[in-house]
Amino acid sequence: MKNWFVLSLVFLLLTSCGDENEVQQTEVYQIRSIGTLSTTEYTLGKIIKWNDEGEWYKFGDRKILLSCKATVKAGVNLNSIKDSDIQIEGKKITIQLPPPEIVSFVMNPDLIRTEMTDVSGFRSDFSQVDKSKVLQKGEESIRKDLRKLNILNEAERNAKTFITDFYKNLGFEQVIVHETPKDKRNTNIDR
Repeated sequence: MKNWFVLSLVFLLLTSCGDENEVQQTEVYQIRSIGTLSTTEYTLGKIIKWNDEGEWYKFGDRKILLSCKATVKAGVNLNSIKDSDIQIEGKKITIQLPPPEIVSFVMNPDLIRTEMTDVSGFRSDFSQVDKSKVLQKGEESIRKDLRKLNILNEAERNAKTFITDFYKNLGFEQVIVHETPKDKRNTNIDR
């Protein structure tokens, strides 16, 4: 009976000496539950000038100046992380980051203003359809400017920082986050 008690005590001591900071497997993959992580937001303003000279038979000019603002968010879709994208070796974790993408592009109608119109001769004023066509040109111009702003690179950098902090808070000592190679990224910034 005494041997049984000693053996039980030794067994309990050995099994209770595990690493209390050991990360559970379910916690590692929990990052996917975040979904789309927006890490960068830009608000871009644009002044759009339009000069509608019309046809030869139309007497007069029509000019308009509109201002608008677009809010653009970029980030990564953490839902797309596969099990194979995460490797764990003790207190070291390596993760392959999904490619950055434009998460949303919104032109708030409340921030669209007609700054100036100039209609001369026998020309009609600008209709709402005309203004919509001009705004469409402005949206195309803003999307074109996005390529120059490096918003996707900034979103990826911020996501990398977030993921590193997330896994360090789970108890990992070394977190290595690999970015998506530039040639495998989706360069389409439309959303």
